[in-house]
Amino acid sequence: MNNTAKRKLHEAQSNAEQFIDQMKAMDDKKLSKHIDLFRHQMEKAYNDKNFAAYELLVEYERQTIEARLEKIRCKK
Repeated sequence: MNNTAKRKLHEAQSNAEQFIDQMKAMDDKKLSKHIDLFRHQMEKAYNDKNFAAYELLVEYERQTIEARLEKIRCKK
């Protein structure tokens, strides 16, 4: 994994709670579009054998899904 991807992955993991809280304020349609975009980018990264980018995108997708789940939990 190159240094930039390592740094971004570490930053995403270290600040996950803050990022998830920010995304919970976003509209569900926007979060859904983010997930779709991440999945397309993940497919491209995987096909290009860019596993560092793939791993980073998996983390972004996970956090976005977590934000959506927390929004649902708060509505109940």
